[in-house]
Amino acid sequence: MSLSSNAREVLHLLASTGERLNIQAINSRLPEVQDRTGAVEILLKAGLIWHAGKGRYATLNTLGMETGTIRMHSDGSAIMFSQEPESIRIVIEKNECGGALDRDVAVVRLLEPILHTGGYHGRVVDILKRARTKIAGIARQQGDNWFLDPLDPKIKGHIPLDPGDNDLRQGDLIGCDIEYGKSSIKVRALSSIGRPDSPGALIDSVCTDMGLPDDFPKEVLRESDTVCIAPVPHSSRKDLRDLYTLTIDPVDARDFDDAISIEVLPEGGYQLGVHIADVSAYAPINSLVDNEAMKRGTSVYLPDRVIPMIPEILSNSACSLQPDQDRLTKTVLIKYDSKGKRTDFSVFSSQIRSRKRLNYTEAFAILSGESSGDTELDEIFNHFASLNKILDTVREKRGAVDLGASDFRAEFSGEGFPCGFKRVSDDVSHRMIENFMVEANSAVAEFCRWLELDILYRVHGDPAPEASEKLRRTLSIYGFKVAGQLSPRASSLSKAVKEAEGTPLYPIVRDAVLRSMQKAVYSPENSGHYGLALRDYMHFTSPIRRYPDLIVHQAITCYEEGILPIRSESMVSFADSCSLLERRAAAAERTTTELMALLFLSRETGKIFKGVVRDRTDFGLFIRLLDVPVEGLLHSSALKKYRQFVPADLRPGAGIYVAVESADPIERKLSLLPAPSPEETE
Repeated sequence: MSLSSNAREVLHLLASTGERLNIQAINSRLPEVQDRTGAVEILLKAGLIWHAGKGRYATLNTLGMETGTIRMHSDGSAIMFSQEPESIRIVIEKNECGGALDRDVAVVRLLEPILHTGGYHGRVVDILKRARTKIAGIARQQGDNWFLDPLDPKIKGHIPLDPGDNDLRQGDLIGCDIEYGKSSIKVRALSSIGRPDSPGALIDSVCTDMGLPDDFPKEVLRESDTVCIAPVPHSSRKDLRDLYTLTIDPVDARDFDDAISIEVLPEGGYQLGVHIADVSAYAPINSLVDNEAMKRGTSVYLPDRVIPMIPEILSNSACSLQPDQDRLTKTVLIKYDSKGKRTDFSVFSSQIRSRKRLNYTEAFAILSGESSGDTELDEIFNHFASLNKILDTVREKRGAVDLGASDFRAEFSGEGFPCGFKRVSDDVSHRMIENFMVEANSAVAEFCRWLELDILYRVHGDPAPEASEKLRRTLSIYGFKVAGQLSPRASSLSKAVKEAEGTPLYPIVRDAVLRSMQKAVYSPENSGHYGLALRDYMHFTSPIRRYPDLIVHQAITCYEEGILPIRSESMVSFADSCSLLERRAAAAERTTTELMALLFLSRETGKIFKGVVRDRTDFGLFIRLLDVPVEGLLHSSALKKYRQFVPADLRPGAGIYVAVESADPIERKLSLLPAPSPEETE
């Protein structure tokens, strides 16, 4: 939240003195500051100061308080990590949560410190920002009363439900408005979403829970129709339509936002061209399309649908780099010597005409040596492959983290039910495009830094020492080591993941490494990217689906046209909002994939799957399935009952065959039984 100069003066006074002051005392200390009362209200709303009793105010630090985002547990307790500059882990018991729900931003009073593990116990004092206004769940009736059991397991069930004018049915999934009380909530039914065994209804319920946007407003669609025909003119756009450019995307992609080209330099080496759809020509600053994209922050990719950031007439048509169509772009031309050292680059607005659209399967075949039947295309791919191999070596020497990929894509039957999962490929064609996009993002970040453009960088901090130590302990259980003392080098993390590649432990080791690292975020300050081992990095190559990329395109357009960009929000606010919306999208994608996995397994009772032991507890084993993106519990009683199928070694990391006992997407539970291996059943 950006602060007025008055609010900053009041905050500085309270922070520097550490005193508890009333309005009169603040007035006497800051006679030159206007509207001190208004400044105090702004600081209270932001959670930067708090009530200190008897009409006085003080900073949270003075009062032994912290603010942060609440993360609820299924038992009703919670955890909160305080905001910068010094993150503190705060454990909140269920009777101290003060009506907070998962993802709410709250003010918490620190109680006694937690010995040995560090951090504090805490109590919620107030809630600054509610994360949700709507909620989805199962309608339950008891006599004349209705209740809601939320689909989100982090929210306690049996919430009083007002059915309103809706004709509710027992057991239906419904969407509701939330009415917040001081320390409790009640809900009012909006509409039925469907039956809980419907894939579409389950995904709809997550959209409701997460507050994901619905259809675009009519005025945004009208503006999109208009600007699609007449984009914003540009006085210095370079014509690159004679350059051989092509796109490589998934086979089912409809929006193509990046094209590539390559030329051999006379002095040796290559010139790589990365050409990105110029969405800023259709969504200039403060336009209706821009404002809507800002609210959405990112496109959201769910198992059965995409919730786009910009209307489809732009994302799938005017901005999509379709073959044999003139398209407006932002181009990065990067020159490399024969060893992959970047010797020069340029960034500018352009116009291209893509010659070819390939999917990853076709690109992989050509990169593997198969002929496309087009001599010119085959030669271009030889150059792509050569440069990609060089960039792989440069990236490895630089010490970038290489975690590979472990994502799954749900597959659906003709009736719309999940019928299996396919692992997202991580072959050379995907990695080549990733390499080229990273190179473009890094070059544009350096370009923007030179010009001091007002944009967002993609930053990634070093792992915290305590997280690194926890990772070392975790990986040692699985038989892997991470070199170094405090924060390990990125290359050490890559080595651990690479050693696990091809084994059942790979997804567990990869997840452990990911959890040990800080999350990459957006920031107006360029503090570098640990994971990529780059000083300058930003997101520039996907403006159709990410708002920070669109901000960069708009900034470049304004620079080229000599216009000062005037925005409604500060870059700090944009950074916070974009990072938050990115996390929301990731949570929705992760949750819906898990629900589809459980729904798929609900019809697979008795079927045998290969898994790996993630953790062992007193009540059983947590098993991660290898071919379905979900984890289940193998209870200790089942281990005893079916001991003939239980391997002798059941430490974390051990492989095991399990059969599905039951799967319940509503309860988010998967129960497993020990099972014989395929060889034993023959």
